[in-house]
Amino acid sequence: MPRKNLHVLMIEDSDDDSLLIRHALQEAGFEVVHDRVDTEAALAAALKGRPWDVVICDHNMPELDSTTALCIVKEATENLPFIVVSGSMPDDQAIESMRAGARDFIRKDNLSRLAPAIERELEETSVRKDLKLTRQHLEQAMHFDSLTGLPNREHLIGYLSMMISEGRDEFPFAVFMVDLNRFRKITRSLGIEIGNKVLIEVAESLRGAFGDLILLARCNADRFIAIVESLESEAQAGEIAANIHASLNRVLVAEGHELFVTASVGACFYPRDGNDVEALLKNVESALYAAKLVGGSSFKVYQDAMESRETVGLAMESALYRALKNGEFLLHYQPQFDLSESRLIGVEALVRWKQPESGLISPGIFIPLLEETGLIVPVGEWILKSACAQNKRWQDEGFPPVRIAVNLSSIQFQQADLVQTVRNALQETGMAPEYLELEITENIAVHNEEAVIGILNELRALGIHIAIDDFGVGYSSLSYLKRFPIDKLKIDQSFVRDCNDGAHGDGIVRAIIGMGHSLKLKVIAEGVETWEQLDFLQRNGCDEVQGYFFGKPMPAEEFSSLMRRESMETLL
Repeated sequence: MPRKNLHVLMIEDSDDDSLLIRHALQEAGFEVVHDRVDTEAALAAALKGRPWDVVICDHNMPELDSTTALCIVKEATENLPFIVVSGSMPDDQAIESMRAGARDFIRKDNLSRLAPAIERELEETSVRKDLKLTRQHLEQAMHFDSLTGLPNREHLIGYLSMMISEGRDEFPFAVFMVDLNRFRKITRSLGIEIGNKVLIEVAESLRGAFGDLILLARCNADRFIAIVESLESEAQAGEIAANIHASLNRVLVAEGHELFVTASVGACFYPRDGNDVEALLKNVESALYAAKLVGGSSFKVYQDAMESRETVGLAMESALYRALKNGEFLLHYQPQFDLSESRLIGVEALVRWKQPESGLISPGIFIPLLEETGLIVPVGEWILKSACAQNKRWQDEGFPPVRIAVNLSSIQFQQADLVQTVRNALQETGMAPEYLELEITENIAVHNEEAVIGILNELRALGIHIAIDDFGVGYSSLSYLKRFPIDKLKIDQSFVRDCNDGAHGDGIVRAIIGMGHSLKLKVIAEGVETWEQLDFLQRNGCDEVQGYFFGKPMPAEEFSSLMRRESMETLL
């Protein structure tokens, strides 16, 4: 067996004791590289001189004691294991030392404990480093858009709040909102991958159009917001808008497709048009909407007479009430596959709205309105019952049973009768509870964790499964994963998009898979669109996958055909 190198910093005034410690470690298989110090100055210099694996410290020396040494080590570095090895340290002082941050206390007449303690600390240090890196990745993901590298909406709101809280009324700034025209047509016609390439190009163009002295953020699929400091003139804002339009006035080439992209731009000013974040974002959106009504490459500055987005949305809200009454909602189904067995094991139910006049309406438009109006509660109940009923029909038709996943919004989760609603859906449809999986987002854990845990326990007691949807982009507290009674983590598609070797998302995806498995949870990746992504997920131990690579969300009839093909292939 090769010997393991171990860099040991010994705080010890006795050469003989230092030799005994090194001998005990060498007998345990370590190749010891060491330095011995016994003063504060020598300790500080040694900590700067080289990286160490562990610090071994005597308790009481003529010029230094373990308490002082521990303070010096903690100030100089973090996660460096500090072990007290002493022959004369009272038990109460040893306990206090452990409370202060020492990792262990070993008596000099029991050095056989030292090597196992160091092995344990080396392993725990590695785990702590991995967790720190994971937290850093998640922090990055929470504040920056993985596709363009720009700050995201959360980061933007924090930055706006900071600027306003500093009370800088004498330093005005402008807020711009840029929305790409007909971008969804590009993604529907040419696919998400080409759409993403367009967004990357647009982000670079906007960086150039705004210049350096701004904060530019991507706030949703095709919308960008910028804060430009020291700007209060509408004429100056118009010049920037002209730069934006000019920067986009070119042909974008993506995988052989020549694309022309235009944008609508709105702007408002602080403090003229609002003195808080909500007012500024509301008013700049009103300006943007006014620009979109003009069409083409347009620009509008907020005016008091402009209709708010809420006013414009009233007609849509009325249409949603009629849609629920008239049965205009329907479900599409997206397959989920087990990677180890290469078989269909589940399906996610996704709501769609087919308006008689306009056809299918994008979920990105109507789902936020459902949540704003509270209609998500009755619509969500309809989704749950319809999904269970459809899954039971498939089972009755003889298809191999699969688990059906249904999303629960945070608003649904706040309803006092949620558990009874789920119980009723199962009883009325006759579907066994083990074939239902409820997907919840991390954000339900922001407030009142104990109540959330109680509800989840009640749901689990029914026999259903619980999954955390869009993991990594919400609350992202590592502690709640240990406490919540859940079965599965669902990796957000923004990370899956980047999980090709060497890309930014690699480390995050690996970390989530490893974290999930360490907690005995299944891990599913959504948004899988390419063979490279699938291969990466398979090599890194992801359990399940779904995405356009396997099938888009489809009507029940098409999914029945898919299940039939899967059943035939299994028989063959």
